[in-house]
Amino acid sequence: MELLINVLFSLLILSGVIMTLIGLPGNILIVLTGLAYSYYDHFEHINHIILGIVIVVFIMSECIDFVAGVMGAKKEKASKRSIVAAFLGTVLGGIGGTFVVPIIGSIVGALLGAFAATALAEYTKEKNKEQAKRVAMSVVKGQVFGMILKLMTAVGMSITLLSQIKW
Repeated sequence: MELLINVLFSLLILSGVIMTLIGLPGNILIVLTGLAYSYYDHFEHINHIILGIVIVVFIMSECIDFVAGVMGAKKEKASKRSIVAAFLGTVLGGIGGTFVVPIIGSIVGALLGAFAATALAEYTKEKNKEQAKRVAMSVVKGQVFGMILKLMTAVGMSITLLSQIKW
């Protein structure tokens, strides 16, 4: 039975990494799976300290991912309108992309939505195509950085949790 639980735990953790890779909320699956295993194992192998570290790393990565695009926009001195547009474009583009091409479409849609919304918002405010393009590219670069960081976090949390289980 213990072997079956460990295999299931490992598969859920790896599923979380794959979900994160394709833009789905895999990091939360990793954290919840670690919490469930800890509870099942009475915090013997994945103790409170390890679990606490994983949760803190998760929270930090979510915060950084959330502000990465905004920081990219601020770097190019974007207007507040453009920053709000970047956020809304990301959400709407991600949803729209998911309907067009499930899974991968959410990532592409989020990036395209952020670019288009930011460029439009910046252009309507500043009337400068080059500035609008620079701000939009900077937002997309920030978002890509956030996605990469999130994936690295997923891999790190997975290695940490998987290295703790008893085989």
